[in-house]
Amino acid sequence: MARSTSRTRSRTAPRAAAPAATVNPRTLLLAGLGAAVLARREAERLAADAATLPERIRAGADAAVDTARGEVKKLAKSARTRIAPIQRDLDKLGAQIEAAGTQGVAEAAKRLNPLLSRVGLPTIKAAARKVAARAPRAGAKATTVRRPAKKAAKATRRRA
Repeated sequence: MARSTSRTRSRTAPRAAAPAATVNPRTLLLAGLGAAVLARREAERLAADAATLPERIRAGADAAVDTARGEVKKLAKSARTRIAPIQRDLDKLGAQIEAAGTQGVAEAAKRLNPLLSRVGLPTIKAAARKVAARAPRAGAKATTVRRPAKKAAKATRRRA
């Protein structure tokens, strides 16, 4: 007979199931002791975790508050940097509008006052120009200057 040159696969036999342990009072006692030891260890671990829980919650809350504060500061700074140019532009525009209004009243008074005085109507009084007060610097202290009190004039009697 001729032998074939191909190899045959050898198959392993399936593993036999572990023999079932017999339950007797000794194994039952040892299993109960093992379960009690595991339960005690787990209880100790849970108790230790529960003891540190308030500190962990407090630390987490503090971290969340710090994060929120940082975010609020960042957003406030961003808002201020966006609002500042707009506010400057509005201040300039307000000053221009006020100047145009004052100039318009002065021009109207200049042209209409001669006509109004001829007709006998009251004339338009041109508003005095307001000098804009300079805003105090950020580091400067606001100081108030007291003026000395005015002395009362002596009462004189009129001769008749």
